[in-house]
Amino acid sequence: MDQVPVIVDFGLIFVDILDKHAAKNEIFRLEEDATKMTIDVIGKVICDHDFNALSSENEFVGLMRKTIAWMPDTQSLDPFHQYHPFRHLYWNNYKKRMDNYIGKVLDERFASRDAHQPRKVKKKTGIDLALLEYFKESGEEVDSQTATMNADFRRHAINNLEVLLFAGHDTTASTICYCYYLLHKNPASLHMIRDELDRVFGASKAAAPQLQTNPHLINQCEYTLAVVKEVLRLYAPASTIRDGRKDLFIRDPTTGEMLPTEGSMVWVVAMSIHRDPQYWGEDVHEFKPERFLPENADKLVPNAWRPFEKGPRNCIGQELAMLELKIMLVMTIREFDIKSAYGELDTLNTDGSLWAAEKSFRGGVQECWGDPAYQVLLAAAKPREGMPARVSRRMTMK
Repeated sequence: MDQVPVIVDFGLIFVDILDKHAAKNEIFRLEEDATKMTIDVIGKVICDHDFNALSSENEFVGLMRKTIAWMPDTQSLDPFHQYHPFRHLYWNNYKKRMDNYIGKVLDERFASRDAHQPRKVKKKTGIDLALLEYFKESGEEVDSQTATMNADFRRHAINNLEVLLFAGHDTTASTICYCYYLLHKNPASLHMIRDELDRVFGASKAAAPQLQTNPHLINQCEYTLAVVKEVLRLYAPASTIRDGRKDLFIRDPTTGEMLPTEGSMVWVVAMSIHRDPQYWGEDVHEFKPERFLPENADKLVPNAWRPFEKGPRNCIGQELAMLELKIMLVMTIREFDIKSAYGELDTLNTDGSLWAAEKSFRGGVQECWGDPAYQVLLAAAKPREGMPARVSRRMTMK
């Protein structure tokens, strides 16, 4: 709960951005703004660094998105992109510049530690915990002005911080988009979440200051949590893959046969499990947050819900992600009506985004299961075309 005030602060900026879109009555790519918000949150939590992505053009955010854009993409129908002769050069260039950016943040944090207590860290952020581990392993008590960071540790720390920054923002941004998308498509659920928030916070816009002074109020939002879980069931943004081994077998649930995995990759595909009627019933494709309410917990098949995976390969940031998603819904879903605008997509073809640059997304089938907002794989699963949207402020808010 220590991170609630941080999330609320960035949530207020996000609310202001939505307000500006509403005032202009313009179509925009919701995923772009959601990404800026989540990178600001995770940047503060992991690095205690202000990326200011919501309020300005941040170098690191631009480099990260360009790096993702030049990753190998087996889905792309554009052979020039897939086999671009300079693709690796572009990717390596952006990756190196990302490393330099995070390296400077790490170096500044290393140099700013207490010269008399170098093992003492200021906060329990990711970067501080990494440095604390470094001091424990090095066994050195040295003055900060004369010490230098071990090169191997520095390289590994940069890579791991980048993984945390990427994994901690990308999937959360996609999920908040799908929360708005599904709630707008299901008015009864939208009414129920708004009604719950009115009961918990009162029928006003005072949720932000209440959360900052009493973060545990978020635990009273059971239906809001159920909405997030149901969204993650239908649109899991990521899944887990691992190397097969000689001693690792998978049992066929039908025949009982033990299948070898050596020489293969083992991929737990959350989407297949989450949309299997065997586990979720014949209404598997329907949006029903009630599945996850406490009174229905005994009806759920154990381990069938796995957007963060299970066991040693589960997501270490799942608690932060769930907290962030709930808070953003608390701060926005009563103030705004947010709906997708795929019918107006052509107006965004020249908006300069990475989505507009990838023309292959606009070829072929534009729906999956009758859904225009189907997921496309760009490092993680994202809503097609960044979810074009329109937002309007509700007049019923006090």
